[in-house]
Amino acid sequence: MRKIRRVAVLGSGVMGAAIAAHLANCGIPSLMLDIVPPNLADKDRANRKKRNSIAEEHKGNLLKAKPSPIYRKSLLNMIMTSNFEDDFEKIQECDWIIEVVKEDLGIKKKIFEKVAQFRRKGSIVTTNTSGIPIRLMAEAMDKEMGQHFLGTHFFNPPRYLKLLEFIPGPDTLPEIVAAMAEFGENVLGKGIVYAKDTPNFIANRILTFAMQFTLHEMTKDGLRVEEVDALTGPAIGHASSATFRTADLVGLDTLRLVVGNVYRGCPDDERHDLMQGPAWFDKLVESGKLGAKSGEGFYRKTDRKDEKGKAIIESLDPETLEYRDPVKVRFECTGAVRNLEKLEDKLRAMYGSSDKGSQFLFKQFANLAQYAANRIPEISDDIVNIDNAVKWGFAWEAGIFETWDMLGFKAVAERMEQAGISLPPIAQALRDSGGDSFYKTENGIRKYFDLATRSYQPAPSNPNELRLVNLRTRKSNVLKQNDGAELIDLGDGILCAAFHTKMNAIDADIMQALNEAVDLLDEGKFDGLVVANQEEHFCAGANIFVLLGEIMQGNWDRVELAVSTLQKVNMRMKYCDKPVVAAPHHYTLGGGVEVAQHADICVIAGETYGGLVEVGVGLLPAGGGVKEMLVRALEYVPEGVQVDPFPFIRRAFENIAMAKVSTSGAEFIELGYLRPSDILLPNFDHQVAKAKAVCRGMVVSGYRPPLPPRPVALGEPVRAAFRAAVWGLQQSGFASEHDGLIATKIAHVLTGGDRFPGSPVTEQDLLDLEREAFCSLCGTEKTQQRIQNMLATGKPLRN
Repeated sequence: MRKIRRVAVLGSGVMGAAIAAHLANCGIPSLMLDIVPPNLADKDRANRKKRNSIAEEHKGNLLKAKPSPIYRKSLLNMIMTSNFEDDFEKIQECDWIIEVVKEDLGIKKKIFEKVAQFRRKGSIVTTNTSGIPIRLMAEAMDKEMGQHFLGTHFFNPPRYLKLLEFIPGPDTLPEIVAAMAEFGENVLGKGIVYAKDTPNFIANRILTFAMQFTLHEMTKDGLRVEEVDALTGPAIGHASSATFRTADLVGLDTLRLVVGNVYRGCPDDERHDLMQGPAWFDKLVESGKLGAKSGEGFYRKTDRKDEKGKAIIESLDPETLEYRDPVKVRFECTGAVRNLEKLEDKLRAMYGSSDKGSQFLFKQFANLAQYAANRIPEISDDIVNIDNAVKWGFAWEAGIFETWDMLGFKAVAERMEQAGISLPPIAQALRDSGGDSFYKTENGIRKYFDLATRSYQPAPSNPNELRLVNLRTRKSNVLKQNDGAELIDLGDGILCAAFHTKMNAIDADIMQALNEAVDLLDEGKFDGLVVANQEEHFCAGANIFVLLGEIMQGNWDRVELAVSTLQKVNMRMKYCDKPVVAAPHHYTLGGGVEVAQHADICVIAGETYGGLVEVGVGLLPAGGGVKEMLVRALEYVPEGVQVDPFPFIRRAFENIAMAKVSTSGAEFIELGYLRPSDILLPNFDHQVAKAKAVCRGMVVSGYRPPLPPRPVALGEPVRAAFRAAVWGLQQSGFASEHDGLIATKIAHVLTGGDRFPGSPVTEQDLLDLEREAFCSLCGTEKTQQRIQNMLATGKPLRN
């Protein structure tokens, strides 16, 4: 297998630096080069620091960028910077060289001429162009370099957008594409889409049409900018920036340039007339209103405030090119989706209503679906690559053909024909074959309708993926199921406990499923357990709606029972005779952290935002979270060495009391919630398979449960130090009286309660202290207010 151990990134602009950052996230060091600053003073021409200043400045900007392109600050040390003139020869030390300079063919060709002088034969060379033909860049390369050259188009920001488009050149060796695909998926966590060397490749070609159709049609239908965004954002499973906020972020000049690629490069495109203008958009760009970079685009932020104190953001009037106050969007369809959770239900509500917004939305979708389908085989040979491109490149929850299936293939086809929109060849072929969906799953294998063979073909799959949705199609795989969770046989003796409540909040059903899972392990029916799911989030904590109901009714015994049940099932997992692996991802909060902490090991998604956040609702962790934070803090103190444990305990206290949440899986470990021995995985789609493999490996290696820790009480001296710190925060106005009460109770648990310093303390002692403190806080009026506010607004209350 070809190894990529070091990468040269040629160009340190926004995209180049972000690619280098993501390489660092994935453990790959890089050399990032850029130009020497022009017009250096004579005295600075020999100063290496000054000569490297452009690349170094862009590296430093990574710490300021939001959202952060890097998992944790220390990873920046993996990016070495220099300039094109002094250290270009160092690219020979790199296995992969990626060009990320200005979108100018002439400049790119000059860079590749220099690459040819210094690269090591066999090293892979790629370009990150978003639309310049690969063949034009490859035409001057010698045969060997051309065989190792292809396009690798990352999407911005590369840490968060999964898409990586591969565009082979005319001479690219298949084994080079395969090696890069393996590296891209398994190391960088990317979703690979194979594109043909056509203008804008796949994702941007599709987006180009969607944007241009919207620009031309919205004014005909009398829709405002903010109305279009309300229709084309989260309500249909698209990104919150929707259409025009996305355009402002990209830059309207950049958008026009990308559209121009299609207009100039695809004269035979059946919608060629849409690939320019409209006239009002051209005037907007020519006036210098370019979006976020100029402060004005489709939106303009003002200094005026609304009744809630938020800045008023005006929207563009396309007819006058003036800005106007936004209106509250009121469509039947957007109102209908507010209480819907499933994407399929949302789509049917949005596309199936009779109001003006819904009618426009369906017209847009029908034309987009027709256009995308007509690009087969021009830009891609199949619908899978097109769907994956728009999902991974633009953070859509479903692709175009997946959306068509959800709306009903036959229903959409009939509406298209009624509207005078002809069915594309693949849709006609599907109907002629008697099919009623573009995708289907048979015996756990996902298939797609292929135009070339006019039949269903297995969708490409990575052996490192294990999809629970496919396993569920075989009823024998689902062993037990209730309203909150299910137990699924992953094969090879490994069981999976998967949550499926709203936000995967822990309730009685989830705790029952976890207990039943451990029962099956204890009975010898399975060798190991994986706690995982492939929903949007791992677990957002406990179900506080149910908790508040019990509190309001004064059912204190039931409150204590719920806490005790979670504590007991977590301890059962921790000391089970069989290994337990947790797979936290995305929101992993409160009780979700506690479940993960009681597994033997965690396989953590790179995008995991975790923390013990109970103080936000006036509580403290009581499922073993405080106990585990103490145990983990003391693990940093070597056995038999006289070291003051206070700094480690203080970090645990601060994390809990301040409800610190990680910005990545790496920071989740760095904050001390999980251990350095836990496994970080950039590719979320591989998480369940990896967790299963880890669990199986523990079985084969002769797993034994851990020995109980032997913590000692830290007592009043440490508790007094915590109280003093809290008092200081209160005096400075950073903590309320109730914050102080909660922090005091956290300190009480962390220090072992009223025990004398140095006294032995067991895990059960700490659990009892957690439970007692939790129940006492539930009885306070201010905690109840915090829970009520969180349920009503989704935000913490400071009272």
